[in-house]
Parts: sequence; C-alpha cells; structure tokens
Amino acid sequence: MASASDVRDILSLPHPSSGPSQPKKLVPGTSRKPEGISRELYSLIGDKAPTLVPQFTRPKFKQKPVFGKGKVKWEWKSFSNPARADSLRLSHWESDNVKDASYRFAQYNVEPPVYTYTAEEYTRYLEDPDWSKEETDYLFSLAREYDLRFLVMADRYDYPGKIRSIEDIKWRYYTTCRRLIRNRPWAGDDTSKNQLLAAYNFDKDHEELRKTYLIGLYDRTPEQIAEEEALYVEIKRLEQVERRFSKERDDLLRTLGGIESGLMGLRVDPDAATGLPLDPKRKKKKGDGSEMESPLSAILPLAGPSQPKRKESVKQPSNDALHCMIRLDPSSIVPSTNKSSHTPVYLRSTRLPAPKANIATKVAGVLAELKISSTRLVMPTQANLERLEALQTAAVGLVDIKRAVDRVEQDIRMMKARLRGSEPLDGQSMDETGVPGVLMIPEDTSRKRSVSVSSTGTAATTRTSTNKRRKR
Repeated sequence: MASASDVRDILSLPHPSSGPSQPKKLVPGTSRKPEGISRELYSLIGDKAPTLVPQFTRPKFKQKPVFGKGKVKWEWKSFSNPARADSLRLSHWESDNVKDASYRFAQYNVEPPVYTYTAEEYTRYLEDPDWSKEETDYLFSLAREYDLRFLVMADRYDYPGKIRSIEDIKWRYYTTCRRLIRNRPWAGDDTSKNQLLAAYNFDKDHEELRKTYLIGLYDRTPEQIAEEEALYVEIKRLEQVERRFSKERDDLLRTLGGIESGLMGLRVDPDAATGLPLDPKRKKKKGDGSEMESPLSAILPLAGPSQPKRKESVKQPSNDALHCMIRLDPSSIVPSTNKSSHTPVYLRSTRLPAPKANIATKVAGVLAELKISSTRLVMPTQANLERLEALQTAAVGLVDIKRAVDRVEQDIRMMKARLRGSEPLDGQSMDETGVPGVLMIPEDTSRKRSVSVSSTGTAATTRTSTNKRRKR
C-alpha cells in the first residue's frame, strides 16, 4: 500500500517541509533530566532550580592507580652497614633504580655522646672515695657499649667486689659529666653552659624515695586498697556534709539576723535600708497593717502561736563587760543607700579617721616625736583607739595653729621689710620698734611742727606727738 509521500510524488504535490518554515512549538517538560536527581524529584522541582543540581552531582573521587605499566627489576645485592665496627657483609633485595650503595638505615644509628677524661682530669676533679679509677673506667666503657641504656648497664654491671644499683650508676655518671663540663673551657655563653649542666642534673635521694613510694604502692594488699577507697569515699561524704551544714547555717543567719547578719545575698527593702518612710501606695499593697514584714514572718506560721517578747535581761551590761562586748547605738549607724549592700564585720582599728593629705606628713611627724605609731597599735582596744583618735585630733589642731602662726609671722616680717625699704630723710628719727618715725623741721623756738610719714597712719601721728613733747 502506498504511503502519503508516494501519493504526493505521483501527484507531483509538494512536501510539507518544502513550504515556508514555521517555528516549532516547544513541548513543556521535554528538557533533559540532569544526572544525580531522581525522576520523581525532578518532576516536582522542574528546571527552575539550577542551584540544586551541583548538590546532587556525583562526587569526583581520586583516580584509581594504574598498575602494570612500569616494571621494576629487583636484584640480590650485598651491602655493609657503616654503623658496625666489623666488616660484616649482608645481602638483600634491592631495585636496580637505586644507585646509592650505602645502607639507608644507617642514618638512624644515633649514638649519644659519652664524655672521656684524662688521668690528670681524674686526679684533679673526679676522685671519689667510694669509686676507684678502674671502676669509673669500667662504668664509662659500659655507657659507650650500651648507648647509655642504664637499665641494661645495671643488668650487665659485674665489677669485682662491688654491687651497684641503677641509682648509684646514674649518680656517678652524671656527677662525673657535670664536673668535666664545669671545669673545662667553654666556648659558648653562660646560658648554654647552664642548660647543659641542668641536663646532667640527677638527684639520687629523690629518685630512691620515689621508687620506695612506688614499691609501697605496688605491694599493697587488696584489703589495704579497699580500706583506702573507703576512706576516700568517707572524706568526700564529710566534705559534702560540711558544705551542706555551712549553707544551712548561712540561710538560718540570713533568716534570723537579716541585714545585721553581715552575709551576702540578702534581699533588702530599699525604703527600710535607707530609713525613709513607706509609700502609702506600697502600704496598701502590703496590707492594712502598718508594720513591715520581717525576715521572721516566713517562719512564724511554722513555729506555732506567737509568744510574748521577752524583756531584756538585767544582767546584760555585766554580761557584755564579761565578754568584752560593746553595743553601738542603732541611731548612730548611717544606713546604706545601696539596695544590696550591708556592713560586714570589720576591725575598729581599720576605721580610724585619717588626717588630710596636705598635713598627714606633719601629723605623723608629731606622733613620731612622741614615739607613737599612727598606723599600728600593740593593743588596739576601744580605749586605746579613742585616745589615739583624740591625740590625732589634737595633733591636727596643733599643726593648723602652727601654720596660722607662721603665716602671721611671715606677714609681720614682710611689713617690716617693706618699711625698712623706704630710706629715712635727714633729721628723721627711728622709734623703739625700728619704724621710721618723725621728721623734725627747725622753726621758731616758739612754735615747732612735726611731719609724720603718711604710710604710718594714725599710729605715726600719735608717735609724732610723743616725740614733740620729749623734745620740749
């Protein structure tokens, strides 16, 4: 059966593609799904979320190594270890790419430096009554042979007639090295020398004591271990009980004493702390009664019916005197304006009033002349502190009076110097005080007149009259 294209060819009809081209309509949802996203998820989000595509792409892992490309030829080679003193030769497999014939593990054979000494140095610095020169030489030969492994040295130590512990071997070796370092010439600075000496320091007694403790700890029996654990648990329990008792005691003191207990963490009414009258609005909120709630109000319902307040004992003054107690007048205590502040316990000797800074040195000097310390008393009782405070007050007054007297004397000296600065004229006389007085002018015998210095004022005029009478 002929198809549509064959019919068009027979009838000489043009094909649809030969006509004018029309834009193809894009079918929605025909975009390709990116890799790494499932079909269901992509059908939900579509192609409008390009930022999510990199999150679902497959991670690029490290490329797998490719084996079998390069062949390595191995050869059986003999070698000698330069770390050995003998001429022993061994063999091992090695690739033909290695050109260096030296044994590569010889670099790890690091030998610690072992000091050597001469016979003269031993005679001058290293002699010890418990160690002979032959035994010291034997010790240093073991140190070189076993690379300062003291455990091996103590195990191999076999000197005739001597039994040495590892602490004895260490002490002798390190002491010998320190003496050699200290007495030989040193090319570097003192800091590097001291560091090297500290590296060779060894405390034999401390090491023996440490090992004794470790042996005692290791040799404990199971009963002793159980007893120590029980004691440790008991100590922890006692510490917890003590902390709990201390907390309960502080709470009780806060409840009973309030702000006068001197403890921290008290909730104080600001009106009660400052001594101000209560606000009427706050009174209404608290209740009809005008009395304030006290710290005891929280425990009064638990204590049962209220009991009448006991009167103060008549023996209270005698009791206070017996126990050296001094009670202050509550009205003399200045209330604090801070809500959370209170007056803790303090020493009376720390609250002495200090003089002003400008006269403190002079007051201290006055007290030092009396051989009294202004900062410390041997017996700072109340009576002694009151006397010291009175003495300080008197010393301050004395210093103030002395300053006032010095100021007046200085003014007098300045006035006298000012008066002496004006030179007297011819015929001018000086009175008994050294002040220029009267200038006498010769006139008729029947009449004489005196001229006084204008700066002297009325006093000078009075002295002029007196001099006139004397002249007559």
